[in-house]
Amino acid sequence: MNVDAVQIALRERFGSIALDFVNTVVVTRSGSVDVFSGAEDVEAWMDGAAAPAWSDLQPRGVSERRVLHNEALQLRVSLDTLFEDTAAGRTVDGTTLHALNRILGWTRSSSRVVVGARGTHTLEPTYEGLHPAASLAPIVEDAIRVVGSVDRSRLRRCRAGGCLRWFVDTSKGGRRAWCSMATCGNRAKAARYRARHEEDIDAA
Repeated sequence: MNVDAVQIALRERFGSIALDFVNTVVVTRSGSVDVFSGAEDVEAWMDGAAAPAWSDLQPRGVSERRVLHNEALQLRVSLDTLFEDTAAGRTVDGTTLHALNRILGWTRSSSRVVVGARGTHTLEPTYEGLHPAASLAPIVEDAIRVVGSVDRSRLRRCRAGGCLRWFVDTSKGGRRAWCSMATCGNRAKAARYRARHEEDIDAA
């Protein structure tokens, strides 16, 4: 596994836990790297991403961790389909909706009032887990908030060749093309520079 690519995926944030989650396949110069190669990787990512309710809903024991890993891989596919259909203006198919609703059924959720530092009162969601992969439910909730609140023309897959990652373009001009300048943007710039350099050599 490309350790550097994994560390980048653990650090990078896309403004939504659901986008962070679905973007855990990283394209490197030598190919794609799946951050979720094992159960321990899913747990490390959930820790690093500060996933909602993770401390309360994380699985206990080896078998439960395996369930979480398998379900995380399936959820990533479902979320990718959700974002793809939303960006294209298509109705999300029943299979995807069933997969997402299935996960939402793994928790009982409620709310509690919390007092902020300035005395403000807000509602904070609380969860009771009913399944080893119940920690995925808040990620599904966040994904639905994303597709329900953003302009679908701003929900985009990175245009870098081979990159699968999603982002919401919040730039003023709406012309952002890369998931991250630190990765795909820099590689694209380097490729353009090499192409121009080769053209100059050929023209000489």
